[in-house]
Amino acid sequence: MLLYYVPAYNNKVGVSINKKVGKAVFRNLTKRRIYYAFAKFIPMLNQTHNYVVVVSKTINEATYQEIEAEIRGLLEKLGHLSEGASDA
Repeated sequence: MLLYYVPAYNNKVGVSINKKVGKAVFRNLTKRRIYYAFAKFIPMLNQTHNYVVVVSKTINEATYQEIEAEIRGLLEKLGHLSEGASDA
């Protein structure tokens, strides 16, 4: 999973998923999981940005908890989560 961002006036999230990942039903389910997982971290973000999550084919085996952990890891790596976000 890749995470791109640009500064903005408010936080927005987009998901890019290739057709090679699976059928439309699975791709839509994956998008909903990513949006929901990302929404948990929106109140903890330091700055406002527009984010684009690019999904790879390895998402097929991932559970929701793994998706959430990876998004948290990406945001922490970028330094976009506030200090109190580690206990949420």
